[in-house]
Amino acid sequence: MTSLSPTALKLAELRNAFDETYAIPAVSQAAEPMENLLSIRVAGDHYAIKISEISGLVTNRKAVALPSPVPELLGVAGIRGGLVPVYSLAVLLGYSQDTGRPRWFALCGSEEPLALAFSDFEGYLRVPVSQVYAAEQKDVARAHLKHVLCAAGVVRAVVSIPDLVEMIKRRCGSVSKER
Repeated sequence: MTSLSPTALKLAELRNAFDETYAIPAVSQAAEPMENLLSIRVAGDHYAIKISEISGLVTNRKAVALPSPVPELLGVAGIRGGLVPVYSLAVLLGYSQDTGRPRWFALCGSEEPLALAFSDFEGYLRVPVSQVYAAEQKDVARAHLKHVLCAAGVVRAVVSIPDLVEMIKRRCGSVSKER
């Protein structure tokens, strides 16, 4: 009987482990759907944005200020070959101003794009849809926060980007009508 070298034994072990992966039945495709989100902070508070509701994320762009009666408008920035209006997510969420310089822009829309500026990007979250809960609506000013989730021990409100974009369009439309 021939004894195998340690290398040959390790190779045999790896081959068997590889072969066993194909012997295990495939996981059912009926797995729970997942939600992909960005984890951010606005004025020190934790929020999340659904990735499916934005068209991109850019950083380190400068918004050139413009005179405007719309207090949320920070200015315009050159993004993807065009000028995009940039709005303060902090002001839209009811804060007087974000505590940090808004370094991150979440791009929204494709026909009439706009950007929502915030200061702190924490990372990517992937959570089961069943862990995203409907939020109680007590404050009309925060009606665009329709869901909450708890990830990594932190409770986050999920910002409804379509609701914010619609609110911006309404405000901008009412300002232009006043002129």
